[in-house]
Amino acid sequence: MSLSAPNFPFRRVCVFGAARSGVAAMHLLRHHNIEVVLVDEKPAKEFRSLIRRIRRLFVTAHFGGLNESMLRGCEAIILSPGIRPDHPFVLKALDRDLPVISEVELAYFFARSPIVAITGTNGKTTTTILAGQMIADSGANAIVSGNIGRAFSDGVLSSQDETRETVLVTEVSSFQLESIESFRPKVAAILNVTRDHMDRYASMRDYIEAKFQITKNQTEEDFLVLNQDDPVVMKVAEESEAQIYTFSMSGKPVEQGAFVEGDKVYLKEDGEILPVCNLSEIPLPGRHNIENTLASMVMARRVGVSADSIRNTLRRFKGVEHRIEFVASTKEDVRFYNDSKATNVDSLEKALLSFDRPIILVAGGRDKASAYDRLNHLVKERVRALVLIGEATPVIKKHWGRLVPTREAATMDEAVKVAAGLAQPHDVVLLSPACSSFDMFKDFEERGCAFKRSVRSFLGI
Repeated sequence: MSLSAPNFPFRRVCVFGAARSGVAAMHLLRHHNIEVVLVDEKPAKEFRSLIRRIRRLFVTAHFGGLNESMLRGCEAIILSPGIRPDHPFVLKALDRDLPVISEVELAYFFARSPIVAITGTNGKTTTTILAGQMIADSGANAIVSGNIGRAFSDGVLSSQDETRETVLVTEVSSFQLESIESFRPKVAAILNVTRDHMDRYASMRDYIEAKFQITKNQTEEDFLVLNQDDPVVMKVAEESEAQIYTFSMSGKPVEQGAFVEGDKVYLKEDGEILPVCNLSEIPLPGRHNIENTLASMVMARRVGVSADSIRNTLRRFKGVEHRIEFVASTKEDVRFYNDSKATNVDSLEKALLSFDRPIILVAGGRDKASAYDRLNHLVKERVRALVLIGEATPVIKKHWGRLVPTREAATMDEAVKVAAGLAQPHDVVLLSPACSSFDMFKDFEERGCAFKRSVRSFLGI
């Protein structure tokens, strides 16, 4: 059933981008009887199944070449996260004095449930899914969405039909935060900030400021969860009006939040220390996943989840697809792992540090102006051989090809075959690209699924 939205200030809007976020925004708007013009630069032949849905929703759609006439009658433009704010079509909208609204901002307008929002350069997906699972296991209805496979608009739309207590747990990227105005999560987290997306941002400062947008509308009634061990992240504590909670693995005390001492994990609240679990009970490999777990614990507590319930979730949690995900192994104990979500150098660094076995690394994709040299020592120390795919092959080869034996592959099938041939007993074959997927695949999920299919086909399983 459609609903009216008397407080929404626009009756006809242009949604720019017909991928996941744009389509979800379209559905949310039509649910509230807002007229929609959907536009995308890609040709109509790429949207055959979508076009059938568009017709049923009475949406005006334009695919292929864009021109200013498509904005006629529109009162605002909704921007999908993958589209740059300086795109010529967006600039035309600005010339017409049309408000430019991010998909996250749009969804927030219609949200009626508390929001837990997570950002950071790395670890967002694992932390979001784990926090959502902790909340769901406590008995609440947790809807996980955002930059994670299900758009925030879709999560908000689903929540409007719920009669149960609902919490919207959403992963938000810097792209999504760039153009927010009123988005205000009840609980926000910044996990870490390291160099990334320098192909989009003019400087590291611009990237940091985009991340810090997550707390710009929070008040003293809200909560901000920060990585106490990251000095860049902690700078936002001086600016935010929210109540600050931190997490730390350094052994330094936290005033409020979560920390590790010895081999145990604790929560600290109002001077009380609550034991949660042993480090050995965290099922995910790597130091970074302990940090992700600590952040999830703090956020879950801020929406009322008990320490006992958190402990029970950790004991059952199996990890996240495409994030150091075990795929298969051979009789010689060569293990294949899918880390397609590692779209930058920092993510790759964490993956390399997660194994104590020699690694055959499959890397490459679309370069993001990354500082590959920063990992020279780690590649030389931990990588037995390197298999490169995608557009970034010559760039990465320039940095690492002189450090370890290096091969090139044209397809994922070929990359898996070459990597398996280079592996010795007890090695790890790891897809951890350190690049975006957009040269060969629709997104990192499609890339990860392609890797898993190739592994299973090669192994005959």
